Amino acid sequence: MIFSLQRRFLLLLLLPVALVLIIVGVTGWMYARSFLLSQWIENTRVKLEKVGHQVTMQLNEKLDLINLIAKANDLPNGGVTQAFLIQQLTEKDGVRFVDVEVPDPWEENVQITTESGSFGSGVVEGLYTMELCGDFGFCAPMMDPGALDRSLRIVKILGKHGGPLKRLTVRISFDSFLNPIRSMGLIPGSSACLVTSTGQFLAHTDKSMAGRKRMGDNDDPLEKRVLEAIRHNAFGTLLGSGHPPAQVAGFYKIPSLNWYIVVFSSGREVLAPIVNSRFYYTLAGLICLAVILLLIRATTRSVGRSIAEISAAAGKVEAGDYTVRLPEDGEDEIGQLRRSFNKMTEGLKQREMIEQTFGRYVDRKVAEELMSRPEALRLGGEKRTVTIMMSDIREFTSMSEKLEPEEVIKLLNRYFARMIAVIERYRGIIVDFYGDSILVFFNGIETEVTERAMDAVRCALEMQHELKRFVTEKVSENVSVLHMGIGVHTGEVIVGNIGTESRAKYGIVGADVNLTDRIQATASAGKVVISEKTYELISEKLQVSLEFNACLKGVEDQKQLYEIEAINSEH
Repeated sequence: MIFSLQRRFLLLLLLPVALVLIIVGVTGWMYARSFLLSQWIENTRVKLEKVGHQVTMQLNEKLDLINLIAKANDLPNGGVTQAFLIQQLTEKDGVRFVDVEVPDPWEENVQITTESGSFGSGVVEGLYTMELCGDFGFCAPMMDPGALDRSLRIVKILGKHGGPLKRLTVRISFDSFLNPIRSMGLIPGSSACLVTSTGQFLAHTDKSMAGRKRMGDNDDPLEKRVLEAIRHNAFGTLLGSGHPPAQVAGFYKIPSLNWYIVVFSSGREVLAPIVNSRFYYTLAGLICLAVILLLIRATTRSVGRSIAEISAAAGKVEAGDYTVRLPEDGEDEIGQLRRSFNKMTEGLKQREMIEQTFGRYVDRKVAEELMSRPEALRLGGEKRTVTIMMSDIREFTSMSEKLEPEEVIKLLNRYFARMIAVIERYRGIIVDFYGDSILVFFNGIETEVTERAMDAVRCALEMQHELKRFVTEKVSENVSVLHMGIGVHTGEVIVGNIGTESRAKYGIVGADVNLTDRIQATASAGKVVISEKTYELISEKLQVSLEFNACLKGVEDQKQLYEIEAINSEH
């Protein structure tokens, strides 16, 4: 059942908890993601600045030695010093080639060529041929003969004051500039590269990039975005696609060289703390929900079982079984509910006993009205126009003298049982039994007075027919025939409770009750006599066998009465 107690608990408790966990988790993840990325950006910036400074220092250190070599060339007997300095330069990290040569006398300019074209400039005495960096120009990438990596070539012309000119050529591996990058502590799975402002690769740490010459030549969207960014910014970070991003990139410009250090890192590694925490948070959330689910099931199972037990007991009580009792263990609300239920069934049991006893002495419809209308239980009554019917067995007193008391009671009980069944079919309310007489009224408040008057006449005629069937069943060996006279009258009476607070009787009071008794006395055996008032209400529906005037006891004027034969067939 979709709306069972347990499922309602699951829906109303588990779902909000799950939503809160999801909202907190997503919000926390977004915050942590932003925090970690900002931390990575800051750390990367600091590290790249440090690496850029180290690269600049490395290059300046080599340039200082080159300057010293140039100065030693002009010193008397400076060959030894120059050789020593060249040896020192050769031993520096990344230096692959150092050579001092005398240019051809006819050579006026030196043209430096590379694998990718010409980057040379005119040779001016005392100046370096480093085209892109002040006095220094570089030709890169250039494959140094015998070297296994790309190299930077620095050329300086030695000699002053008209002395012989010499040319100092130094080649430095670009890969050596990546050593500070390697030592700065890259995140596992990261790679770094050294590029020019046009995106040309000078060196890289990732072997899988071997053979590539320019950034973005593999149509990687992140590389293209980095290449576009370095044309406008000295530092920046970019995120790749995905959540978390597949890759993140950071770049930093080495101002003195116009080179860029670019670092690519795995987004999953950068965000590893929250990626891992997301897994553990999800696992903890599922465990939390599972615990809540188990608690709900454990709690609602016992509550649901108790409610189902109470519901089943209530069904038995509804069916009329007031012997049901529930165990009263427990001091919680369920235990209190069980005790209240048991008290309720005891009360219903007593009420049923009262109703059953009450119903034996009061008409069932009267009892139902008294139960349904608390105000009807108060003493007093109200005026209503009703149709009253009274029946009486003719010569019953003399007949009962011939019978044993037990036989008389048995006969009356069987007679009343047959008559009461007929009266109930026509919704008559039995007021009382007077010996062998029955006083009944048909309440005009339920429907129209005319309809209730017609019910009374029909009931009277059927009671006469029922009596005939009753007699044919040989109710007693000493009783061969029974005759009954019935009187019917419509009038205004007081309907209500008569008596005291301790003992009261629901009935009707008024002169018309006595008048009905007088009319009944005029009815011959087996006949139904009605008053003029009743006749006026339903005259067109009746077949009258006799119309007569009668002087009734206690009534001054004669009353016109009608003996009814039958009901018209069309009615």
